[in-house]
Amino acid sequence: MSETTKQKVKMIMVQEKPYIVSLEKIEIGDNVIVTVAGQHGSLIKCENETIYNLVTQNKLSSNQAYKVFMEPDNIKFQADQIEKILENDGVMEVEFENGVYKYSI
Repeated sequence: MSETTKQKVKMIMVQEKPYIVSLEKIEIGDNVIVTVAGQHGSLIKCENETIYNLVTQNKLSSNQAYKVFMEPDNIKFQADQIEKILENDGVMEVEFENGVYKYSI
């Protein structure tokens, strides 16, 4: 992400841990979260073309795949902030400024 780019991202909970995902194109090698109807997130590694095709050429409209942007170890939100973000369907805008990610709902 460049210094001046703003991007929409989304917070998804997987096993009660927050992940920030982007809507960027998924590529082989990416960590991906797959959801069913926006719930039941599963973290997978898109490690080869077979998995890539399964997550990107999905036949069920209720399934979605998202590229992991930030993992729980790097997320510094407090529990009340996470709750507020999730009330907004998890959608946020992120901007990279002076080496720091800045989020807004």
